[in-house]
Amino acid sequence: MPVTLGTSTNVNATTYPFQRKCFYTQGKFWVFYSDGTNLVYCTSANGTTWNSPTTVRAGFYGHFFSIWFDGTYVHYVHSQTSVIHYRRGTPNADGTITWSASEQTVSTDSDSAYVPHLSVDTNGYAWIGYLDSGLKDQPWVIKSGNNDGTWGTTPAGFPYKLNSTDNPSWKVSIVPLTAGKMLAVFSYDGETVHAESWDGAAWRAEVETTIESTYAFRHSVCVQGDDVHGVFLEHISHNIFYARYDYLSNAWVGETNVQPAATDASPALCIEQATNDLYCFWIDPPANNIYYKKRVSGAWDASPTNWVTDLTLTGSDKITCFRKDYGGHIGVVWMIGTGSPYDIRFAMDPWISPEAAMDLRITIKDGIVTKLVDDGVLTKLMEGS
Repeated sequence: MPVTLGTSTNVNATTYPFQRKCFYTQGKFWVFYSDGTNLVYCTSANGTTWNSPTTVRAGFYGHFFSIWFDGTYVHYVHSQTSVIHYRRGTPNADGTITWSASEQTVSTDSDSAYVPHLSVDTNGYAWIGYLDSGLKDQPWVIKSGNNDGTWGTTPAGFPYKLNSTDNPSWKVSIVPLTAGKMLAVFSYDGETVHAESWDGAAWRAEVETTIESTYAFRHSVCVQGDDVHGVFLEHISHNIFYARYDYLSNAWVGETNVQPAATDASPALCIEQATNDLYCFWIDPPANNIYYKKRVSGAWDASPTNWVTDLTLTGSDKITCFRKDYGGHIGVVWMIGTGSPYDIRFAMDPWISPEAAMDLRITIKDGIVTKLVDDGVLTKLMEGS
């Protein structure tokens, strides 16, 4: 069941799905959002009862910031008008964050950066994709010079311009592959989806899908080794379509219609680590439903599953989800309400992974469960599933 973890006075508290704003570590779910004044986060040990929000920094809109959890550290980037701010910290079991250093200022060529996307490569260096709207509106990527929580001196060759076309709707996702390699995924409204990979030393040739996307912020990508899965909203038809970037061939492959006529859906994608199955979530605001389709062994579900029916959903672009499952859980965040204050909502799907199922050991004596490995499994049993 969905729960309210906090509120915001801003209608864009959790936008956009491609930027990622939630994860799980240290026995807690972590959700970041804007309360209308500040960038804040809440934590929960069970996904139901949440701690009061903790302020990170000033932050008016959700799409001004992006979060990345690399398995050890949580990183954030924030850019409201011209200056990019970056910080890294260690999430603790008590719900606090021990910051590695003070907030870092990142300089770009024009010091004009919007709608940032942050990730961290396998060597610990931070990468930020963004729209530079200085002299022209173009997609760029910048990399940190240090991997200790300070930015350091930006390496030679960065910031790097991904494409020279001038368009104010460019959006960029930059995600880590293996062994220091990276992939930038970028598009603008009515344009094909571009990809450009970094092989650890240089950029490879830019490649494109054949299908055009619309509203470039309506996309989400997940990594599987050196390949990247992506879901996008198709131009004009508004189908949700899928494509996989294949690193070996340096090409987009497997373009597929996931869901036809999905209105203004903003798909959010999660990958199940044990099986590489994909979950694509999206919001249908008129029906106040959140749906998902699952991709198993390369095939998408024929029909969507109505996962959650909630109160008045604020908008289809307010959804965000885990980029991968954590401990057999997928968490999804969205907003409800038609006016301030808006509720920030969370729900999780406590499905059991194959590994967890193999590890499950239950002993029942006199009708009482006396041994159980996973409390999430107990919850499912008590619900009769």
